[in-house]
Amino acid sequence: MLKILVYGFPSLPLASLYFSIYVLLGEFYFDNYGLSLSIIGSTFIIIRLIDAFSDPIMGYISDNFISKYGKRKPWVIIGGTIFVFSTWFLFVPIFNSVGFNYFFFWLLMATIGWTVAYAPYYAMGAELSMDYLERSNVTFCRELFTILGIVIASLLYSISFDFEYNIFRNGISSKEGLIQICIFSSFAFLFSMIFFLFGHKDKKEVSNNKNNNFNIFEIFSSLQKQELMRKLLFSHFINGLANGLPPALFVFFVNSILKSPELTGFLLFLYFLGALMGVPLWVFLSSKYDKHRVWCCAMIYACFIFMFVLFLEEGDLTLFVVICIFSGLALSADLAIPSSIQADIIDLEFLKTGKRLTAQFFAFWGVVSKAAVALSTGIALILLDIVGFNSGDNNSTFVLFWLSFIYGGLPIILKIVSIYLMWDFKLDRKAHAEISLKLKN
Repeated sequence: MLKILVYGFPSLPLASLYFSIYVLLGEFYFDNYGLSLSIIGSTFIIIRLIDAFSDPIMGYISDNFISKYGKRKPWVIIGGTIFVFSTWFLFVPIFNSVGFNYFFFWLLMATIGWTVAYAPYYAMGAELSMDYLERSNVTFCRELFTILGIVIASLLYSISFDFEYNIFRNGISSKEGLIQICIFSSFAFLFSMIFFLFGHKDKKEVSNNKNNNFNIFEIFSSLQKQELMRKLLFSHFINGLANGLPPALFVFFVNSILKSPELTGFLLFLYFLGALMGVPLWVFLSSKYDKHRVWCCAMIYACFIFMFVLFLEEGDLTLFVVICIFSGLALSADLAIPSSIQADIIDLEFLKTGKRLTAQFFAFWGVVSKAAVALSTGIALILLDIVGFNSGDNNSTFVLFWLSFIYGGLPIILKIVSIYLMWDFKLDRKAHAEISLKLKN
């Protein structure tokens, strides 16, 4: 269990910053520096797509360059450091007035750092265990720290401690909130890297000796032959689009629909607190039932809860609080179960070909995940700009309707497609048990 905790800990500070970039940064540069929503959205799309398609290269490097600290850890440390350093310049601009060039450059640097760390880190999680159930525990532990980091960031965005009067202040400025997130995440990252670097090393590392040559066509060939992987990747992409739309518009929804900007951080906290509470539920269900069915049920549940968002109006805070908590319960399943299923598919591929391209497969997983985040975040902001959204209170009923629909209605439609794709997925507990038995023989 210790090795799983040491592995999962870095997710806390990294997720705290990653969440802030894609949920809070757009509104921050829109309100404080005058960047248009279309420019911000287009920048997210361009940089994240470039970043996504560089992941396979990082997967190859991680698979084939080994140091005394292993083939994954050094890259996580290097990439994480670049990521943390760059977010400081994004969240705490060094000039009073910054424009597109400044925003573009430091967002690019942050995503490069994330790329260097992402594929090795997720591949390392797949290699910690060959057991069907324990793999779920590894991914749930990682995502537990992820959600915890987001919860802390949500609180730091809205609450600060006044040392002069020894009280907590609510409704702080976005600039002050982002500074607090940076300070916390930097120290948490430093401590996590100390444990990560010198923590327990599993002597039974999954061997990768048969994968010494970079052959991107080999990955594409495997994907063409592996129907299950293609179906999982497409379903994960569609669900990623659905999950990316609400966070991208959360601040705008709370400010303009509910008219409660001072509660943004607190409401985000409740949403991710719900996700935190959902972790033991999905761990238990995944230990009893097939992973793909558990994931589908989580998505069905999320659609039902989120349907009520479409009917919210100004002052409906009580209902939105309930929606935040209960819809958050489903998030932890979305974060952990798909990557756990992918690790099982990698076992199937190893059985068929004798090659375990773990980091490169997870790099393609990163392509899908990042492309979904990039497109959903960017498209959400661009659509909001197209319908004529303004930063003040002078938005028409037409504009507010489309804000609600993009925020709540479109994700439901996308999740229904993902559920359809995964409901009859063929790699269940019984099938993976047979694969594991053959690999041991």
